[in-house]
Amino acid sequence: MYQPFYIPTWFQGWDILFDGIGLIIALLIAAYSWRVYKISSENKYAYFSLAFVLVGLGFVFKMLTQGLVYYSTLRNTAQVVLIPVVGMAASGIKYSELFFRGGFLLYMMTMLGAWLLIFFISQKKSGRLKKYYEISQIGLFVYLVILISVVSNFKYFVFYLTSMVILGIVVLNYYKNYLNANRRHNALLVMTSFLLILIGYLFFVFVFLWKELYVLGEVFMLVGFLMLLFTYRRVTKIKY
Repeated sequence: MYQPFYIPTWFQGWDILFDGIGLIIALLIAAYSWRVYKISSENKYAYFSLAFVLVGLGFVFKMLTQGLVYYSTLRNTAQVVLIPVVGMAASGIKYSELFFRGGFLLYMMTMLGAWLLIFFISQKKSGRLKKYYEISQIGLFVYLVILISVVSNFKYFVFYLTSMVILGIVVLNYYKNYLNANRRHNALLVMTSFLLILIGYLFFVFVFLWKELYVLGEVFMLVGFLMLLFTYRRVTKIKY
């Protein structure tokens, strides 16, 4: 069975639970952001909402695909419903691996797209997603996201390394925001949230050395999302 990540056998299934919690958190952040956008009409909140909708979709694609990998009952159901895609075709050609690669491809594309959008949001306020020069770059970045996602289906660490680069710049941008905001506590929490997610991806890169690093990566990502939800809810309650 196709499986691009090194996941400890004992943790298989628990990672779906972790991702499910991440999905709920992502949708809550997206809802809070959209609510603030409707009140303030600031575009950055709409983009932030879209970014976490993409994160949520990424979790959905990963959970569905991992579920098919782990559970034979789901695979059998999928074969009944989608025989031309996941089962054995009349010609004897197996399409299962193509289906799973497609699922993970969608996961990687949506997550990279989300991190890239958050990177744009974290830029300095003036000209954020407004200047034609910056907007024109989005098309190129979309192409790169698709290309990297395709390559990552064969070399998983390319996806994690690319995510780390984007998240690293996001952390630096929020660190600058923290300094410019007179070292406010909320700004520090936002920066720390993305730093924890970045550390989670760092563990994912090296799972080929020790599979249990995948568990640490999931834990750090979940803590990062929880902290971000707490901070974002706190900020929106103060402002609105």
